[in-house]
Amino acid sequence: MITGNSRSESRREQVIRAAWLYHERGLNQQAVANRLGISRSTVSRLLSDAEHEGIVRVIVTEPLPETASLADDLIERFELSGATVEFTLDSDLPRDAAATALARRLESMVASGPMTIAAGWGRTLGTAAQRVRPMVTHGVTVVDAFGHTTTADIAPAVEVSNTLAHKFDADVIHIPSPGFAPQARIADTFYEADSVSSTLDVARRADCVVISIGVVGTESLLHHAGYLDSSAMERVIRAGGVGEIFGRYYDRKGNRICTDVLHPISLTFEDLGRCQRVIAAVGGVDKTAAVLGALAAGVIDELAIDHTLARALLDASA
Repeated sequence: MITGNSRSESRREQVIRAAWLYHERGLNQQAVANRLGISRSTVSRLLSDAEHEGIVRVIVTEPLPETASLADDLIERFELSGATVEFTLDSDLPRDAAATALARRLESMVASGPMTIAAGWGRTLGTAAQRVRPMVTHGVTVVDAFGHTTTADIAPAVEVSNTLAHKFDADVIHIPSPGFAPQARIADTFYEADSVSSTLDVARRADCVVISIGVVGTESLLHHAGYLDSSAMERVIRAGGVGEIFGRYYDRKGNRICTDVLHPISLTFEDLGRCQRVIAAVGGVDKTAAVLGALAAGVIDELAIDHTLARALLDASA
């Protein structure tokens, strides 16, 4: 017989006991309360904590029929190795749905065994890392794919990597450099440093690289953060720029557009094209042209997106 004393045992022990009785023994909340000598409202809070802390994982094993169909269509249309589509509710931001899609994909991947994940930066990736449910894993390593950058709006790669490592109880490796160098020659110096080059080598060999994709124009986060001023952004637009990955711009055919302003320290387009698996987490129809350009560049193997963007991509490529 299981007994518990709410005053003597730790909060975590209570959470585990309540979760075990409710989910494994099939007792209702009142029965759990009676068994543990606590109130029913306390049981409700303990069960909520159990899910939030990853002690209990509630998983819907079948996707919505519509999102599953969209994923299949994306895989076939763009010759992808995989796609995860999350339905966007009216109250949701599309990028939040994309973040959830990536979180669920990463959870399924690390559950299969040891692996290395290289993490980029951005709001979507930051949210995805937060939405990953804690798991006990073995042999998982998370490494930065981009140098450290601090802005008010963009989650830096170091933050994404740290959060994923915490959720997966994984090792973490950081790139000891800024995300952008002020000059090309300084960027070259960082690339030549053993500590930077060895970390990027780990990222290149990763089983999975997760990235987000930026837009071109006034809505660009790099523009808002001050990395690219209005005149430099206008030059990118005139050159036909449609999207950005790791501070590198490209046109609708996937051709690189060089700037004399940004000198990122990260995996390059060439690196991404050779990586084993690159998953782009993107949300919102405003990213349609940016995603199509990245697909044309051949740097994406999988998509983790919301259903509105999935439809827009299929419509635009029909």
